[in-house]
Amino acid sequence: MACKGSGVQIPSAPHNFMKSFVLETKELLLSQGVIAILAIIQIRIVATNLGPEIYGKIGVYWGLIALCFRLLNSRNSDMVLINFKNNDKNFLRSSILFEIILGLISSSIALSLFLISINLEILDINQIPFYIFIFIFSRVFLNILEVFKGFYTHFGNLKIYSLVESANSISRFVLVVSFIIYNPQIDSFFFAISINNFIVGMIILMLLFKNNQSQNEKMGLKEYYLYSKSNFKKIRLDQAVGLIPQHLDVVVIGFFADFYSAGIYRIAKKLVEPINYLVVAFSPWMLNKITNDEKYNFRKLTIQILFPITVFLITVYLLFGDQLINFVAGEEFQESIMPMVILLFGYIAYFITFWTRHYLFLNELILKHTTGRVINLTIFIISSSILITEYSFNGIASSISLGIISQKIYEVFVYVKNK
Repeated sequence: MACKGSGVQIPSAPHNFMKSFVLETKELLLSQGVIAILAIIQIRIVATNLGPEIYGKIGVYWGLIALCFRLLNSRNSDMVLINFKNNDKNFLRSSILFEIILGLISSSIALSLFLISINLEILDINQIPFYIFIFIFSRVFLNILEVFKGFYTHFGNLKIYSLVESANSISRFVLVVSFIIYNPQIDSFFFAISINNFIVGMIILMLLFKNNQSQNEKMGLKEYYLYSKSNFKKIRLDQAVGLIPQHLDVVVIGFFADFYSAGIYRIAKKLVEPINYLVVAFSPWMLNKITNDEKYNFRKLTIQILFPITVFLITVYLLFGDQLINFVAGEEFQESIMPMVILLFGYIAYFITFWTRHYLFLNELILKHTTGRVINLTIFIISSSILITEYSFNGIASSISLGIISQKIYEVFVYVKNK
């Protein structure tokens, strides 16, 4: 009961906080909800039509290419946000050109890795397939998405941000499903994704230039690079140590076990990735809040929002995990249940403490986050080298979860020490 005459509505405070949270993130939650549903349906169609081995092969190829691009591009939206914070020049064109150049460099690295893998007879191919060339080239256009995220997060236009995210997922879903149903082959999958990358890249370019109303002095490419160089290096170091376990897990299984095991593990990972969609949904909102309130109450967020969601997620996965795998991927992937449960605990630890990264980033403690990722990477490398031989995909899943949990414990410790 509220205290009469005090002016303080004690019982309604948590309710008001949750209501405000839902109202402010509804577009983002709806967007990521659509993405999650479409991703599950897409997994069902692709996995059941192609089987564990081909599905694993897709994961290995995708992992190699994704690693090359994300090493230079991932989280560059953070760099755009920092540039807005400290500079009032118009750097839209320069930021776009900068990302395209990075994309071309990433393309060269990806192609080189494929050639090395073929020469060492690691991959079961004699030459780089045409669909891989097209996919790598199309991925350059998707680099511009980081510029879009940075600009629209800064201006708080989360509605357009969410619409583009949803449109991207819907377009990819329609193309992949159509191509796979018409011709259930690996090249159909990559051609569909490539077409989507081209379409999304063009849409993002149009939106960026259409809504760029700044009349401020333009910043040239060289000036943009020099101005961004310090933060770019910090973000790249931070991302490099974090992306290796994130994208090399499937690749490692494919190289040291087989494509079938990679396919089993990939389904397990795909089924817990909806937890990451929640993080993606909350992140722009969280960055906006911390930017405007340096003393934002993370304890309230964790207890009233993140903890109840965590309990719900653990309950659903543990009670209905078998049925979920059977429904999404079929009986061929039933072995995915154990790696899925193992990964679940690592992803849950990441979800309930995802805000530590944003706190460290906006309080100039990004190197602390990098240290956390080094801890993650070190534990992943050591444990996976020990566990993969005997436990295959379960060993890799254990290595991923151990690394994530260790990183997040360290980040929470840093937060408590510095808050």
